Amino acid sequence: MKRLAIVAVMIAAVILQSTICSFVCWKGLKPDLVTVIVILTGLIHGLVPGCVMGIAGGFILDYFTGRLLGAGALSKMAIGALSGWIAPKIFGDHLLVPPTSVLVGTWLEQTIYLLLVNAFGRGLPVIRSLWTIVLPVGLLNVIFVFPIYYTLLALERIRSQGGTREDG
Repeated sequence: MKRLAIVAVMIAAVILQSTICSFVCWKGLKPDLVTVIVILTGLIHGLVPGCVMGIAGGFILDYFTGRLLGAGALSKMAIGALSGWIAPKIFGDHLLVPPTSVLVGTWLEQTIYLLLVNAFGRGLPVIRSLWTIVLPVGLLNVIFVFPIYYTLLALERIRSQGGTREDG
């Protein structure tokens, strides 16, 4: 049930990101809701769920947006794994952990993606893209941290209150 709910949230984020967010962009930039979900899933659920959500969300987003297939999946998988790995090492109940993690994680994910697409011949100007895309998208993603974070926590609470399969 929890997995199905998280997948539904991911699909909703991909649909929102590829449709509605395209109309409400700021200076040509739009939030990367999938990256926010991947980072927060890693923080809440750990390394493996963060990694799985990263690769799944990245492939879905690459497919729907027509980007270089696999580059988004690899970059999001890496950042999902990193956020899941680092989660036990940081003070998770502090209010600044989710937004700071999303800010830094988005910067890392976008940089990895930029380097991957350049490795496959897209020829984007790296330094200019860092200033005009990577840094602003990280700041834009921070706006969506708390609504997504509390949605994921609510899904976790619903699962924990629902019992196990053996209970019926």
